[in-house]
Order: sequence, then C-alpha cells, then structure tokens
Amino acid sequence: MDSASDTREVRYRRSVATVDADESWALARRLADGETDCCDALMARLGSPPPLIAWNPDPQDLDSVALRHLAEWWRDAAAEAGGPPGPDTVDPLMLRPALGAISLLDVLDGGRDFRFRLHGSDIATTLGTDMTGMMVGQMTIPFMAFLTVTYRAQILRPEPLLLRYTPAMQFFLSAWWRIGLPLMRDGEVVRLLVGMERAPRQSEL
Repeated sequence: MDSASDTREVRYRRSVATVDADESWALARRLADGETDCCDALMARLGSPPPLIAWNPDPQDLDSVALRHLAEWWRDAAAEAGGPPGPDTVDPLMLRPALGAISLLDVLDGGRDFRFRLHGSDIATTLGTDMTGMMVGQMTIPFMAFLTVTYRAQILRPEPLLLRYTPAMQFFLSAWWRIGLPLMRDGEVVRLLVGMERAPRQSEL
C-alpha cells in the first residue's frame, strides 16, 4: 500500500470509530445542557473540523428552503400541540417542499439505538445508498458516532437542533446542514424528523 492509500485508510478508520454508550450519553447530556462545543474533540478524533451546533434556530435564518419549511412546520405544529408534536402529525402533503430531504428515525429503547424509518431520496442519491430500515448502531459510516450524540441530546432536550458538519473523507462525502425535529408521544421522544441539505465543506484539519 502506498503512502497516499495508507493515509486514506487511516482517515477512514478514524472517521468510522465508535464511541461507547457511556461517553456518548455523557456528551449528549452536555449538549442538552447547552454546551454546543462539547463535540469538537470527538469530531477531531473522527478527523473532521468542529461542527456548528445551535438549539432552536429561527426558521427565517435558514438559507435552505427545505430546512426552513421543516422548521416552520414544526414550530407551528408545536404551538398547536402545546409542545413537540406527535409522530402522527407528520403529513407528507404538508412537507412536500422538503420530502426528498427528509429522514425519519424511530427511537429504540429510549435511545439505545435508532432505526431509519424513511430515508429521503435526495439524501440517498447523494450518499449512494438508501438507509431505510437500517439500524444506526450497526452502521460503519463516518461521523455516525457524532450524530448519535445529537440524537440522544434531543431525547433529553426535545427541541429543534441545527447542525453543520463536514466528514473527513472529502473524496466522496459532502458536508451537510441538518436540522433535527423531535416528535413525542406520551411525554417521550419516539421519532426524529431530520432534514438534510448539502453544504459547502469546511477547511480540512
């Protein structure tokens, strides 16, 4: 293996590294408490720049038409419900402007794992795979350890969460804007509605 290939392989192994459950939940609690830079060290370990993380973004501040539409829908649905809306309120007709950019994740065992109930067609085309039906904990995908932390943080703090992050492997993965919107039933987050759109890459480490 030449040095260039070796470097690529090392970066790949770094980017798919796992985080044990105790560390993941500890980071999730810090993030839920508002410590939005708590994942910087984790992303550095995964070979990526520090992510942008913001709770409760103003929908009007989102440049993406699709993500703005999702954020406005959730805000209005939450106002009507008096809190995070339930999963049954998700209406494809209401979300039509963002359908290709939407994923739905079922929360399993209180956040022990997550399953893709739906994976948006635009996202699947960009990544080259449809993750519908797949379990997050079984995936060897760059930065999934980071995303799991953010999913768990939204279980602890059921509010919209905006992310911008850049995978380490620039030769085939895009940077992303992502907004996670919690859906609750009987006082528990049971599903996450996630909108994603490609973003310009941050500078590599």
